[in-house]
Amino acid sequence: MRRVTISLAIAAALMSSAAQSAPRCSPPGAAKDVEAVVRAWFAAFARQDFAGGYALQAPQFYAYDGGKRYDGVALGELLRTAKATGTIVEWNLHDIDVHVACDQGWAAWVNTGAAGKADAMTPVTWLESAVLSYRDGRWSMEFLHSDRVHLPR
Repeated sequence: MRRVTISLAIAAALMSSAAQSAPRCSPPGAAKDVEAVVRAWFAAFARQDFAGGYALQAPQFYAYDGGKRYDGVALGELLRTAKATGTIVEWNLHDIDVHVACDQGWAAWVNTGAAGKADAMTPVTWLESAVLSYRDGRWSMEFLHSDRVHLPR
């Protein structure tokens, strides 16, 4: 009987250890949370809240935009510089398609807007996607890809 008790105690300890090391999956309804983070990231940069945008990024965040790679805060800093020279960028995210698998989320959407100086705004459409991770109870942007759509004239 004592061996059975010890065996059960060991089995319980092993199961507890395995449960603690298992990935922390996001709660139900995570697709809405992933979409909210994507929208909040764009909204932060639109209102020039760069710290707020960076706070939504994972430490290893990077982006591909305009055929270039931007690590960490580099894309935000490019936007900050552009805005300082009077460039305006407007974003409108549509048709966000979100997928979640435990602690990973990814989304793709169409972004319509405009860019340029106040007196010469040009309509722009981007096709974009992002990968997010769920850690410590929150979603963070890991990766962003943005590709400008060039419509035939």
